[in-house]
Amino acid sequence: MEGSKKFHSGDFSSAGFLRNAKGPLADNFRNMVFDLYGTQRLDKQYIASRAAGYRDMATNTYGEDLQGKFQDQLKKYLSRINYYFEENAEDIDKYFNEVQIYEAKRNDPNFKGVAHHEDRLVDKDKELYKSLNKWTKDIAAYEADYIDDLNRIGKMNTGSTSELAQVNPNQGPVDYTVAWVLTISGLLLMVGLFTRLAALAVAGFLLQVILAQWPLAYGADTTVAYYQSVEFIALLLIAAIGAGKFAGLDFILWNLFAKCCGCGTSSSGSNS
Repeated sequence: MEGSKKFHSGDFSSAGFLRNAKGPLADNFRNMVFDLYGTQRLDKQYIASRAAGYRDMATNTYGEDLQGKFQDQLKKYLSRINYYFEENAEDIDKYFNEVQIYEAKRNDPNFKGVAHHEDRLVDKDKELYKSLNKWTKDIAAYEADYIDDLNRIGKMNTGSTSELAQVNPNQGPVDYTVAWVLTISGLLLMVGLFTRLAALAVAGFLLQVILAQWPLAYGADTTVAYYQSVEFIALLLIAAIGAGKFAGLDFILWNLFAKCCGCGTSSSGSNS
């Protein structure tokens, strides 16, 4: 299922698709991107706060006797992060300067609807996203190594089988919502339970995908609307006929409901 794939991949992000939205709702979709330009994820104070949180979790999981060792690992990790930022300081500063210029051009009405300017903005946005993606992935990998070190120390000294799990710093609420909606709706459709609601939920998601690449907008990927519209119509059909009541768990619920209503109808008829 598409939803489970997004969970198992561990690094699913809707940022690339949402950033590239086209059409009248493009800005709305871009604003849905978690930490659009990385102002949070490239903030050393934010990174340090996350790291301290993992240290505290390790202390709670493995015991306060190891707090000193966990603190040492935190210092090593932050030292590694500081070194990384020093090595990339010039490029990161240049990146944020270019973000300001890019945003100014995006919001300049003189650039709206001008084809070659729109193309330049798209290319620049891809360039910015590529740079940001590299740094945030590097930092996430360093954080994963730090968490592994905490787990190694905790297990080695306590014999515990518990371990801390990393919460992906590059995934936002939209990413989790998409994964959960697709997973739950997919399971419901597979077993034919609450089929109408599940079909409408996925159809609503596909509608947003289509709107994000509005086929009449300049530069839109028209294949997105074509392929998604086929599934969108199929899901609306499933919702319309309530397929689950013919070959799914909805069949049981439908019969129980019909039996209940039938009993009420027959008894009222006999009383009359």
